[in-house]
Amino acid sequence: MLDREIYITDLIDAAMLQKIQDSFTKVTGLASLTTDADGKPVTEGSGFTEYCMKYTRGCEKGRERCEQCDKFGAESTLRSGKSTTYQCHSGLVDFSAPIVVEGQLVGCFIGGQVLTEPPNEKLVRAVAADLSIDGDEFWQAALKVPVMDRKNVDADAQYLFELASILSDIAYGKYLAIQAKDEIEKAANMKTDFLANMSHEIRTPMNAVIGMAEMALREEISPEAREYISQIKSSGAALLNIINDILDFSKIESGKMDICEEEYEPLALFNDVVNIVMTRLKDKNVELLLAVNPRLPSVLYGDNLRIRQILINIANNAVKFTERGKVLLMVDFQKLDDENIKLRIAVKDTGIGIKEKDLDVLFESFQQVDSKRNRNVEGTGLGLAITQRLLGLMGGDIKVSSIYEKGSTFEFQLPQKVIDWKHAITVEEADKKAAIGYWSNVALAKQFYEDVARLNVLSAALPTVDRYEEVISYYGDLMEGRQKYIFMDESDYDDTVEELLDLHPDLKCVLVTDFYSTRKSEKKNIIVARKPLSTVLVAMALSGKAVHSSSGNDAFEFDFIAPKAEVLIVDDNEVNLTVAEGLLKPLRMNISTANSGKKALELIKEKKFDIIFMDHMMPELDGVETTRIIRRLHPSYDKVPIIALTANAISGVKEKFMAEGMNDYVAKPVELRSLIQVIKQWLPEDKIVKGVFSGGDGTAESVSQIEIGDLDVTTALRYIGDESLYWNILRQYYRAIPAKSVKIKELQNNGDIPAYTIEVHALKSTSKQIGAMELSDMAAKLEAAGDANDTQYIDNHTDIMLQRYVEYIDVLKPYCKEEESHEERCAVDKNSLDKEFTTMLEAIEELDIDKMEQVILDMDSFEYPSEQKKLFVELKNAVGNIDVDMCTEIIEKWKKLI
Repeated sequence: MLDREIYITDLIDAAMLQKIQDSFTKVTGLASLTTDADGKPVTEGSGFTEYCMKYTRGCEKGRERCEQCDKFGAESTLRSGKSTTYQCHSGLVDFSAPIVVEGQLVGCFIGGQVLTEPPNEKLVRAVAADLSIDGDEFWQAALKVPVMDRKNVDADAQYLFELASILSDIAYGKYLAIQAKDEIEKAANMKTDFLANMSHEIRTPMNAVIGMAEMALREEISPEAREYISQIKSSGAALLNIINDILDFSKIESGKMDICEEEYEPLALFNDVVNIVMTRLKDKNVELLLAVNPRLPSVLYGDNLRIRQILINIANNAVKFTERGKVLLMVDFQKLDDENIKLRIAVKDTGIGIKEKDLDVLFESFQQVDSKRNRNVEGTGLGLAITQRLLGLMGGDIKVSSIYEKGSTFEFQLPQKVIDWKHAITVEEADKKAAIGYWSNVALAKQFYEDVARLNVLSAALPTVDRYEEVISYYGDLMEGRQKYIFMDESDYDDTVEELLDLHPDLKCVLVTDFYSTRKSEKKNIIVARKPLSTVLVAMALSGKAVHSSSGNDAFEFDFIAPKAEVLIVDDNEVNLTVAEGLLKPLRMNISTANSGKKALELIKEKKFDIIFMDHMMPELDGVETTRIIRRLHPSYDKVPIIALTANAISGVKEKFMAEGMNDYVAKPVELRSLIQVIKQWLPEDKIVKGVFSGGDGTAESVSQIEIGDLDVTTALRYIGDESLYWNILRQYYRAIPAKSVKIKELQNNGDIPAYTIEVHALKSTSKQIGAMELSDMAAKLEAAGDANDTQYIDNHTDIMLQRYVEYIDVLKPYCKEEESHEERCAVDKNSLDKEFTTMLEAIEELDIDKMEQVILDMDSFEYPSEQKKLFVELKNAVGNIDVDMCTEIIEKWKKLI
């Protein structure tokens, strides 16, 4: 039972419910509605007929009966545990699925409003009389109600039932987050237990929600279904952010948040932050600007990780509440003495602002000011409270000023020790440079001229391109002999600018492009620099240095499969087993599952596994106890890696598991890429099959750009989700044809129908994976015949199927040449490393294990000097261990070498 009164819209946003409901109606053609636990609507009805919405629900008596019907249907479904349909009081066929938290009904997802046979006029007129509705109008409306086949209605009812089950998981996760907030407020002295228990309780259902959603997105589903499943996955990720905020707050409250000071380069820190924040502005008409005092010391001493967290927290808030205009990050300092400065940082936005009466509660825990206005903005209300407390731990403070409807400025000050007083930003031969601005964007223009002034470089404004000579002449001798740079936004570049550059080949053009732009230099005198516009960007361009910024690319590729690996997954939660098994499917591993420690011990006696994934918290025999037994009583498993699956991903957990005989851990919710990294690290090398992702001529080629016989490549890619993995599977499929075709025939001749059925079942799946749909259908029919022991059908159709199968040898041969890869690694350079470091730090901030793994894969293509190679190995292991603090430390250490 719930320990507090709670409503469906407290758990799932009404707008999200409306979107899912609308998508359901588009997919099925049925009317739908979402109600609270009492049957009262919380959304607008989708696809309702006049019979229901205009007449039945249009009168008070009818509306009350509809609410009773909806609630009755949901309660009946909840009691039965399966989808059910019923006839409502007005004679229509309905089905109502419950949205449940802790066994209690919190909402109803209603569908139907159809008939399974033509309407009965006598019944319709009787309902009209009872509700005091005009009988003739009501009968005409009844004739317009859709009449559907009963089987289709039952199928749609099952579909809605499963969808409501997913919504229940989301509601349960949000309920636990709300419950966690209450617990924090009521029991400040129990924070340590809260860290472990609440992490487990919330992450476990999130594992199901996010994992099932990711698996569902691999299936061949309609665009509408794909859209709302993506919404479910996105909501799960938002809940994880809430959990992380709560955990951070709890650490601070319990005194377990450590401040770790070290040397760092502030300029690198600020550049990393703005690159991360830029990714939040992808769909907004907002300019992000960075203004830094060039005289800022180049090396400071302090906790740069916490400063980063504070900056990102404040900047993300600015982005959240700013729909147009700009977000400006300003960095300055005040010298205190020969060894210390006071770092002064401000984030100014042109967002919605804050009312004066709300400023007093801005830094209170679990507060989000103007909550009605900002109800669609995600957050726990903990971000600023955490920021203020972190600054307090470091001897700093924060203040805010705001004008409602015009914007806000958050400014914090923080004492820092100085290691190197050398200026962080300089322009080489500044007295020989001239910066000319050609801007149509006022915010960019203002920032540019202020940056140039800070750098002590001569500046000029160019109103129009045709007045270039006039502007230069105006400055006379001041411009004489200077290298001239014209700065402009990419949107301002046109033919007139190109003609100017052709006419003045010595003139340099700095083209400031969008953050995600892939534009490259078209001329020798054009320098392409991606936003954000900053003091650093201007200085680097004027110094003739390359200007780079992260592109925000988070693509990922598989580079191996493990078809011979035996894997055991142990978890008492069946959903978690399904998720983990489904996520590992692309690696083609042989997976066994056990729903208890006892079952796991039985399985290891029967089979030798290469790697074991062990759930931490299980009833009767938990993961630690099971591991102890394996290590003590099964010597053959001494070197077999055992990886913990745990929702308690808190500090010190890895050391705890290793002390108990485990080798590593994967945090829940389990993600494919975190599993991949651990598998690559611990699985024996002889079990890993490296992928060769190239076309028939040995050059990289996209499978979507070629035709391979009659293969349905587009559908296959939807199943696999990755082109590189597709090439790998295709080659493996090709190599198996001769042996597998012979084996299937032998099993048919020997009359071994069970083994025959298993083989054609596998052929059905693998054929579908490469896009051989016709062959997959043929194998499916033979599998069904095997299950039915229909030997006559098998004898009549096996040879036809095998002939079709063997024909793929010639079809696939051009694409499956076995070639050894001797690709030479290119030497690493500073620009490439800077880009990878920025992307990695962005991934760390977002806790995006997928992106962290992708960076490691990208970096693995470089050749490193011996000292850097050691750092790369350390970084790779840190990513594999999901040790984000260690990753950041290694990157900062690495930066000092280059």
